[in-house]
Amino acid sequence: MIVIAACTSSKKSTTSTAASTTTTTATVTTTATTAATPTTEISPTPIIKPADGIYSPGDEELTAIQPQFKDATLDKLKEGYFIYAKGACIKCHGTANIYGIDPFRWGFICDNMAMKANLTQLQKEAVYQYVLSIKATKSK
Repeated sequence: MIVIAACTSSKKSTTSTAASTTTTTATVTTTATTAATPTTEISPTPIIKPADGIYSPGDEELTAIQPQFKDATLDKLKEGYFIYAKGACIKCHGTANIYGIDPFRWGFICDNMAMKANLTQLQKEAVYQYVLSIKATKSK
């Protein structure tokens, strides 16, 4: 791509792009301005999920869990994330690798730990739905 801009001098101008370098000699005698609009392609950056599966859920996780839990909302999943990663669960121990435990076992873990952490039924459901939503989107 070559960009020529109007000026009153007759100097060599060099325009460089990522692909190549082009040198052009031009004498400009008019005062008109010509500007090229650069086009930039933005490639999507892949989302890198933590190896332990502990991250704040988004629309992808909500979409993945809604077939199984019709009452799931993004706010509920985020509440589950907060309880699991920043609240009651880490008061006594660290977080477990979400991907390393099968969904069936997560049910027992949530039931057992909810009693010990004095979670309400809604809080326990939020944690369980959060964990399953993360597992449902592991390979995506």
